[in-house]
Amino acid sequence: MKLLRLFATSFSLSLRQALAFRANLVFDAVLSVVALASTIATVLVIFSRTTTLAGWTRLEVLVLIGTFELLSGVKTTFVDPNLAGFPTRGVREGRLDHHLLQPAPSMFLVSFATAAPLAGVQILLGLGVVFAGAGELPRFPGAGAFCVWAVLVAAATVTTWAVGMIFASLAFWAPKLDLHSLFGNVWQLARYPADIYARRLRRVFTYVLPLALVASAPARTLARPVDALLVRGAMVTTAAAVLVAILVWRTGLRRYTGASS
Repeated sequence: MKLLRLFATSFSLSLRQALAFRANLVFDAVLSVVALASTIATVLVIFSRTTTLAGWTRLEVLVLIGTFELLSGVKTTFVDPNLAGFPTRGVREGRLDHHLLQPAPSMFLVSFATAAPLAGVQILLGLGVVFAGAGELPRFPGAGAFCVWAVLVAAATVTTWAVGMIFASLAFWAPKLDLHSLFGNVWQLARYPADIYARRLRRVFTYVLPLALVASAPARTLARPVDALLVRGAMVTTAAAVLVAILVWRTGLRRYTGASS
């Protein structure tokens, strides 16, 4: 409960700061709509030449795009504002020292000290596309499918944070490398159906960087009959990603000796 109250307080503060510049909300909304419309237009162009893409129909890909947009909104709102600048602000400038002196887990403080609430527009847009795509599917998903989808989206959110945390923690060894930008570029690959990638690359995106399970797994569950093996695999992957993130963070923290490190 203490961490939840801390998270709520931090988000509330970030929201009040963001609303001080309300014009940004309009620009963020317009830019998000334009970016999403461009992505959907690209998909429609592709499906004007074919009926399926690696076994995925147009409506299934729309559900996938909506799910990816939702998760991108969560990433932009919570993960990026905290972890993108960690190598510079946290390690090189020594702001991590402040977190280490607080009576709360340093990993939590580094991950949720601030937020970008206006980016939450992407979450709403993503939900809209998911429901629009699901509503046009030949078989409308039942309540059970939506519940499983929600669970997998929550698992994907945790996995995204864990992978971002692993990239950020590598700053303890290489503080001058901009690894979060690399993470952002690789993350974009999750917007496509995992089945379009070659088998070896798909294995990398499943077992090394679990991007294949980020958006594709929830979208597949909503668009097709629930695959219990896929759900269990996603849960196991999420748990493994969190454990690795904690291990890498604690190992790196042992190397940290302050701003002069």
